[in-house]
Amino acid sequence: MAERPPAGIVGRDTSLLELRTAVERAADGSPSVVLLTGETGVGKTRLVRALVEEAGPTLLYGACLPVAGAPLPFAPLTQALHRLGANGVLRSQLDRSPDLARLLPGAARPAVTAASVPQEASQLGLFQSVLALLERLGAARPVLLVIEDVHWADRSTLDLIRYLATNLATERVVLVVTYRDDSVGSGAALASWLAEVRRLPITRHVRLERLGREETMRLVAQLSEGDVDPDVLESTLARSAGNPLFVEHLLLERGRGAPDALPETLHDLILSRVCGLPDDSRRLLRGVAVLGRPSPIPLLAATIGDTVESVEAALRPALDQHVLLVLLDDTIGFRHPAFSEVVYAELLPSERVRLHRAAAQALEVGATEPPSIAGPDRRDDVAGELARHWLGAGDRPRALDAAVTAGLAAERMYAFADAYAHYARAAELAALVPSDHDRVSLLTRAAQSASLVGDHEEAARLAGTAFAAAPDAPARASVAALLGSIHYQAGRGSEAGDWFLRAKEEIPDDEVSVVAAQVHASLALFSASWSRMEEAIAYCDSGMRLSRAVDARREEGIVHNALGLVALARGDEDTAIGELRVALSAAREVGTPTDLATAYVNLSHVLGATGRLDDLVALCAEGSVALARVGLAGQIGSLLMANTSEGLIDVGRYDEADRLLHDTLARHPRGITAAPVHLQAGRLALVRGDLDAAWERCEQARIVVESENAPDGWIRLVTEGAAEVELWAGRPRAAYELVTECLRLIAGSDEEALAGHLVGLAIRAVADEADAHRDAAARRAVRVLLAPVEEVRGRLMPQLDEPTLAWHAAESTRVGLVSDPDAWERCATLWRRSRRPFPEAYALWRRAEALLDRGGRSDAVVALRSAHAAAVGLGAGRLVEEIERLAGWHRVDLPPAAEEIDESPLEAYGLTAREHEVLAGLAAGRTNQEIADELFISVKTASVHVSNILRKLDVAGRQEAARVAHRLGVRG
Repeated sequence: MAERPPAGIVGRDTSLLELRTAVERAADGSPSVVLLTGETGVGKTRLVRALVEEAGPTLLYGACLPVAGAPLPFAPLTQALHRLGANGVLRSQLDRSPDLARLLPGAARPAVTAASVPQEASQLGLFQSVLALLERLGAARPVLLVIEDVHWADRSTLDLIRYLATNLATERVVLVVTYRDDSVGSGAALASWLAEVRRLPITRHVRLERLGREETMRLVAQLSEGDVDPDVLESTLARSAGNPLFVEHLLLERGRGAPDALPETLHDLILSRVCGLPDDSRRLLRGVAVLGRPSPIPLLAATIGDTVESVEAALRPALDQHVLLVLLDDTIGFRHPAFSEVVYAELLPSERVRLHRAAAQALEVGATEPPSIAGPDRRDDVAGELARHWLGAGDRPRALDAAVTAGLAAERMYAFADAYAHYARAAELAALVPSDHDRVSLLTRAAQSASLVGDHEEAARLAGTAFAAAPDAPARASVAALLGSIHYQAGRGSEAGDWFLRAKEEIPDDEVSVVAAQVHASLALFSASWSRMEEAIAYCDSGMRLSRAVDARREEGIVHNALGLVALARGDEDTAIGELRVALSAAREVGTPTDLATAYVNLSHVLGATGRLDDLVALCAEGSVALARVGLAGQIGSLLMANTSEGLIDVGRYDEADRLLHDTLARHPRGITAAPVHLQAGRLALVRGDLDAAWERCEQARIVVESENAPDGWIRLVTEGAAEVELWAGRPRAAYELVTECLRLIAGSDEEALAGHLVGLAIRAVADEADAHRDAAARRAVRVLLAPVEEVRGRLMPQLDEPTLAWHAAESTRVGLVSDPDAWERCATLWRRSRRPFPEAYALWRRAEALLDRGGRSDAVVALRSAHAAAVGLGAGRLVEEIERLAGWHRVDLPPAAEEIDESPLEAYGLTAREHEVLAGLAAGRTNQEIADELFISVKTASVHVSNILRKLDVAGRQEAARVAHRLGVRG
């Protein structure tokens, strides 16, 4: 246990009460996340210690480490697990979870080979194991999980905290996260992460401010044991500005004749404190500074070449003077990171070399742990540190070996950002020293890791360096193909095409090899994605032939992916789905993470385009888990979520789409992957009637698409969204210009075959113009506007489906100012059969409008009320306004919204909207897992909803609840 603070807690009663309350609520099954923040030295750690000393929960404590260079992946989790020690619950969970066991020394690990690939590690499995461990520990007493200093956290640790914060439901857990808010810059990645976590309902934000004058005086009195010289007090008040750490330092320095003014930097103050320590203590500080992170005493002893007993003796003065402190995990670290900077800066070059070498040697022999649990594989855990220390010792060959090992270890732990940093360092070292490591391979792996975390610019830079260093044509072809893939994932069509063709140029036309298969398969998928179908077909033929000739299963899967897109463009839906399912199977078997993501995304696109919503939702649930396992849920996985939300919007399941889009946007997708998410969010806002939000989202999508040189298909989709916003906003000429410009862009391309919706929007825009301007000159202008649209429509007629043809025909009658109610009735019927409720409601509105124009009062009133009921039932606010305006013009009474929706017999039971959805799952006989997958919630959350439903219905079990639901008309 750590040392007791030198003074009691001052001025923190309210904050400490909030923490105590969180622990009490956790004991009752209400978990919470507490974000504890404040500037450097304000007392965050001291407050946590006070809670630990009095609360009595099970403690798991870990701190993110200010290690020079890349942060250590999952460092606080590893510390917390070590602290539990021989806990039986932990041992049981380690037996259950190899992902969790991998973080502890001595646990079984998969063999490390140069062929190891990122997808072998399961981050999701690790996260689920941590959550299960917390739940089991909480069964005995509440659990307090403290993760300090997340401003130094690696990306993987942040992902873990976010997962826990999102999935805690009834566990008896308090997660306390501390960070320095003066270390979180505006626009920084951590700022976005914090904003996301703060929005969660279980999160509490506790900010520690500087102490006021009276509080600072109390602290000074405690630290001085009541004997305070008035001049010293006033000087301390002025110079500390209420920062408890500065108060402490200034009081400890008061006997040194410090000037009245606050020192220009903390450096001088710290240096004077250090110089006042005995020689042995200062030697110990040098070892702590070189290690660069809090360390156990045996490691410190080995680093400075002394015994454990001598280190303990030298430690005492540094503790007494509050230069060092014992952390909650019994490691030794500086009270403030600035101490480390000052001490390290004062080292002689020869001292640094000697200490870095000693630290590396100590880490290699496992001096950080007792001998019983240290083993050869311990080097993997500290490989990143070893690389830094060997580099500091001037031993570049060993630093290179350690950096490569660290990269492989980071991949296994699914920490791709860390893998990128280690491989990039290794590549730099490989250029300086002779070794057996292939620098091109290291650069390639660094580029792949950077691409996996969405840093496409850095990925392209590294791959470009690899291409320049490639020793022969096959190597250049392989790297050029990688560059093509990087630009492809970033949505940069021109650059991707150039690099794929460059790769093809490096290979003889008659070559049969895996590299040749890779290049032709990549060209097939690229061409299909950019709607170059003739090229795609040719590359599919050559890619399939080469893949099968060399038994390249991965490349064959990529070709099947391309064939699926080609089949969709030809209108062969069944073949498209079949080919993409084969591609998905191959990606699961042998593909890379990006292959898996592309297969899921393209299959979801086809399922959505063909109206197979049930299959789409099931695929989304499966794919979100699979992509989380390979680290792509936040980037490429956003495309899968966008495709699924598109299908949900199409069938009117707006609340589900809203939740999915909210969660996806909270992941902050970057680059081209953000465009479809913004577009679908715009579509959802449009159908709900929020035109301002719809315009903003569509504009965001347009900016991304234009800046990223996206394929024509993406431009078409963004144009559809923007044009529809303009139409509902009453600006038909603007909508027409958007549509016709896009039609000119895709004229003669394969993308034109998919322009049926664009054409319908153009006809609608012309019809709105005709309705608003009825003079002779305007009528002639309308015919001019309609001519180019009809020309495109004529080319598309053989390929358009029935609902689209009917819509075109009905809108065309409006152009002639003789809107045909029969045409609109047929249109509504076809949309209904296609499960497209919003277009159906739109058609019902137009039918009622046409009937009223013809004077058919009774039929028109019925039609208008039917359209109103449909629009209200959907929650289509803008359409409701139009229908109610039409009713007002014609003096038609519409029933209030409450009368149009029969009150459900379930209302008496007080079920929430989500509980209604879960009850439908129970009525269908679904398990909690199946309900969770369908509703995109965790299994634990589904279980909580089921328990609430059983209580509210006053039934004993699931089957009885299903019977009640059936009697009350709920259908699964």
